[in-house]
Amino acid sequence: MNPREETRSKLYWQILGLIAIALLVYMVFPYYDVLIYGIFIYYVARPIYSAFNRRCKYGSMGAFISLVFVMLPIVLIGIYALSTAYIELSEILIHADFGHMDYVNGLFKNIKDIANSKNPADIFSLISQGDTGNIILTQITTFSDSILKFFDIAFRLFLTFALAFYLLKDGTKFRDWLTGAFLGGKPELTKKFLDVVDSDLRAVFFGNILTAVITALIAAVTFWLLNLVAPPQLVIPKPILIAILCGVGIFIPLVGMKLIWIPLSIYLVIQAYLYDILYTDWWFLLLFVIVVGIAVDFIPDTLLRPYISRKHMHAGAMLFVYVFGVVIFGFVGLFLGPMILIVATRFVEIVLPELRGWNT
Repeated sequence: MNPREETRSKLYWQILGLIAIALLVYMVFPYYDVLIYGIFIYYVARPIYSAFNRRCKYGSMGAFISLVFVMLPIVLIGIYALSTAYIELSEILIHADFGHMDYVNGLFKNIKDIANSKNPADIFSLISQGDTGNIILTQITTFSDSILKFFDIAFRLFLTFALAFYLLKDGTKFRDWLTGAFLGGKPELTKKFLDVVDSDLRAVFFGNILTAVITALIAAVTFWLLNLVAPPQLVIPKPILIAILCGVGIFIPLVGMKLIWIPLSIYLVIQAYLYDILYTDWWFLLLFVIVVGIAVDFIPDTLLRPYISRKHMHAGAMLFVYVFGVVIFGFVGLFLGPMILIVATRFVEIVLPELRGWNT
């Protein structure tokens, strides 16, 4: 093969490779959030997988059990929250006055009598024309969209945990393949870069979970202490459940735990107004806002999380990357932002000096 044909052949191969990579990116990009969440769950479950794998060499079983351990607290918290809501709803229904139900039952009986007196063909004709048909068609479309949305969420959850499962089971093999296929040339440099990035990601993602747990504990202790001095009418209801919700709230973009404790403070103000103690026990409402705002909201979200997650990263940089990541990418930016910062920083520190050395 002459040089001209060889150059043409390389060009064709390059075009084919670019097309394949472009199609791969096009196919995966709509699910980039699934990739980020899968990597996050992988790092959360990896300590459990490593501990299990030291005692049992069945990688698939270890990966499955590790993911179960990750999901178990989420399921238990969900069961606790639903059971609490069920108990509260039951108490409301027991003490509610249902004297108006006779009127409601009579209304439904009249509707049933009217429906029985109509011809089905007339009802179908009425539905198929005018605004009534459009309303029913809109309702059917809305219902089908809800079903599709449910299956889309379920599919994304399946892909997330499937990705985490295979990263736990074959993460080392995938890393070796990635190194050989895309990051060859200097294996020592590649290994050093990936090791440092892996260590930093593990610290950051574990820091998120640790921050949520510490936040829930701080909130539980804070609510318990506030209840010790609270007037009987302003006792914080279900403090354990609200503390858990505060821990989960740290993952909510921008608003964070404010979505939990600000409605709670409004509830306490309403309670004080209804019991006519708003002007006598205002000090507790002020104490609640100050203590919860500082101890439960400001310290964990603004100070604790960047400090825990920083490792070798600057705490201020981690703070801003959380904020900018959420603003730009939404909720997934809470995990994608630190990943971008870590990869970019380690590239500048480790790889860039080596690339300059290659050019000399």
